Amino acid sequence: MSEEEKLLKEAKKLPWEDRLLHKNWKVRNEANIDLASLCDSIIDPKDSRLREFGLFSKTVADSNAPVQEKALDALIAFLRAADADAGRHAKEVCDAIVAKCLTGRPKTVEKAQAAFMLWVELEAVEAFLVGDFMVFG
Repeated sequence: MSEEEKLLKEAKKLPWEDRLLHKNWKVRNEANIDLASLCDSIIDPKDSRLREFGLFSKTVADSNAPVQEKALDALIAFLRAADADAGRHAKEVCDAIVAKCLTGRPKTVEKAQAAFMLWVELEAVEAFLVGDFMVFG
């Protein structure tokens, strides 16, 4: 087993926060993939596991573009599983998306816009009306 494989295996034992903010980009990338899978498996918006994730404002602002895309995938999966209660994170996460995701790769911009639309569906419209979020043209 290579050092990288060992690192990834050991990292899976860490709490979500440590994995999502790990110094190694491959650990962060894999954590976002795992988080997206977990959120995709949740069918009840009141599931307590959805209350654990307040880190999206940091993960979507990742400096590594592939990790940032996976963070957006995880956010989208989270928003699809969540209810309107998730709106409490809307402003800080949307601010991070505007600051870091709208000038990146076309796929990243597309995923950022999808996340914005899901926030609107969750009735977190205040985050858009208060900020400068005129991103759909």
